[in-house]
Amino acid sequence: MFRRLATTLAISTAVVMSQKPVFAQGKEHHDGKGFKNPWPSFVSYGFLDAFKMFTTADTSIMSAKPVDKPETVEINWNLLKQKDDHIHATWLGHACMFLQIKGFNVLLDPIFSDRCSPVQFAGPKRYTDPPCKLSELPPIDAVIISHNHYDHLDVDTVNQLAKLYPECKFYVPLGNKSWFKLPEDRVIELDWWETATLQNSTTQLTMTCTPCQHFSGRGLFDRNKTLWASWCIQAQKDGEVQKVFFGGDTGYRAVPADTKPEFQYDTQYLDTLPHCPAFKEIGEKMGPFDLAFIPIGAYSPRWFMSPIHCSPEDAVELHCDIKSKQSIGIHWGTFILTDEPLFEPPKRLKAAMEKRGLDAQHFNVLPLGGTFTVNQ
Repeated sequence: MFRRLATTLAISTAVVMSQKPVFAQGKEHHDGKGFKNPWPSFVSYGFLDAFKMFTTADTSIMSAKPVDKPETVEINWNLLKQKDDHIHATWLGHACMFLQIKGFNVLLDPIFSDRCSPVQFAGPKRYTDPPCKLSELPPIDAVIISHNHYDHLDVDTVNQLAKLYPECKFYVPLGNKSWFKLPEDRVIELDWWETATLQNSTTQLTMTCTPCQHFSGRGLFDRNKTLWASWCIQAQKDGEVQKVFFGGDTGYRAVPADTKPEFQYDTQYLDTLPHCPAFKEIGEKMGPFDLAFIPIGAYSPRWFMSPIHCSPEDAVELHCDIKSKQSIGIHWGTFILTDEPLFEPPKRLKAAMEKRGLDAQHFNVLPLGGTFTVNQ
């Protein structure tokens, strides 16, 4: 338990250590000292807060070895290996989705390592195995990274992908390109609202780097030196457009530390707090979306995690803000990063959808290895 907590805390302490950023362009989210969340919905916590978090967290959950695990199904390889014009989305664990859109194969925040940590002998260990090997996937055209935390940017997985799929390109937020030891043309680095395209003989794939509320850092001295992002993925063929949103890892609003427990997830109270305006902007500019992948886990203790991780209640609001027709909950069921019960995120999600008077089938979760298809 203490080894896991120590490694997680070492990563968490990156929130208070910073140096001059790689980029400082005078934009709202570039402040000359690093990248930042430029909204009242964000609160920054530091080293002492991280220690306080561990004193208030339920360490029995964080240290327990799960007996029951999320449902796992065998991947439908016949479906995944045929190219068609539908959207297919397969959950490979945590925030990793395998997206197939009009013939393009896109991998989002892939992590196939045993631990999300700077080392593989300590740190949060996955309690559900990946449903396949990287080498079993159809050829990958694009890999999209939301930010540089270890559970989203994994060095062993990236190295494998670079060798297995020499034609695939990596799309990353600003400041992350230098981390990749790859040829210049294989890594495309974007700021918020910038776009990049991939083209084949019939289809254009456009990837737009969009805002979200989070932070970055892989060590003690690089907090917020690189940007974090959500992504909008658009495929256009013969005049038909398909749109997918990838939330990566994001918060929605900051719940004050002195909030009573009974109000921490109360939607009426939460609606009185400032919320991140970026998602309504994304919905207005880029939506509606045919499909969205939205984080629903790693949200407790609420006061500490709320600025950077959506609760299921937050995720439902985000789903509405971006105008998503169908959403899938991600960022749960793989690593024990926080102290909410393992199966609580999908239960809270269903309840939050119903409380808002929405059809719970329009924002649900997949079994590990399961595929959701958008038929148009």
